[in-house]
Amino acid sequence: MISDGIAQASAEHTEVDDYTARCIAHVPGRAYGRDSALAEFGRTGEGQYLTLRDEYLMLYTDAITKELIDWFGTYLVARENTGTGRQFMNEHLPPKLDLLLVRTRVRVGGQHFVVNIPASWDSGEIDGLIELLTELQLPEDQALQAFLSLPDVSVGSDNLMESFHEAFAGTFTSEEQVLRALSPLEDWETSLADWCIDQGLEYDALEWNYEPLMARLRDIYDVVEREEVLHVFVK
Repeated sequence: MISDGIAQASAEHTEVDDYTARCIAHVPGRAYGRDSALAEFGRTGEGQYLTLRDEYLMLYTDAITKELIDWFGTYLVARENTGTGRQFMNEHLPPKLDLLLVRTRVRVGGQHFVVNIPASWDSGEIDGLIELLTELQLPEDQALQAFLSLPDVSVGSDNLMESFHEAFAGTFTSEEQVLRALSPLEDWETSLADWCIDQGLEYDALEWNYEPLMARLRDIYDVVEREEVLHVFVK
C-alpha cells in the first residue's frame, strides 16, 4: 500500500495522500509502541508536525527508512503549510527533508523571531541554533532579522553571515530612497526634465508614480518592510 501510494505521488508530482501517510507513520511507529505520536497518527491520522518530528528523526538512519520519512515529513509540512514546498528539489526525484525549509518560531534574547530551518533538524539542533543567533546578536540586528525571514534563506546554511553580507543592499526609510539608490531614477528625472523643457511644461506639473517602479525593482531585489523602514537584499 505504501509503495502504491508513493508511486502515485511520484507520477503526479504531489505529496502522498492521507492514507499513505498514515501507513508510513505506522512503520516507524512500531519502534516506539502504541503510545507514540507516530502510532497514534497511523491509527487516526491525528497529530502535528512538531509532536511527530523528533520521533521520526530519531529513526532517520538507513536509506529505506530515510525515504519513507522524507515522504512523511514532507507531507506533514505541506499539510500545515509551514514550508517552502519543493522549490529546491527535483520534481522527478523523491523529496528530501534537508532540501525542505520550515518556518519556525524561535525565542532569542526574550524575543520571538521566525526563521526557516531544514526539515531534517530536530529539537536539539534548534537549541544549538538559538545559541548561534544569540552570539550573532539577532535581537539588535533588524537587517539580519529581515534577511532570515525571507522564504528561501536557510538559517542552517554554513555560510549564513557571508550570504547575508553579500545580499544586503541597504536599509532605507522610503520607496523613493530605495529607488534613488538602486535604480536609474535620477537619470530618468533628468530625461523627464529635458522633455518638459522641450514641451514647454513645468516639471512640477508631473508627479512620479513609484508603484510600478518598485514592482520592477522587486524582480531583482527582495524588499522587507519592518518598523517603517525597508531592508533590501539582492535575490
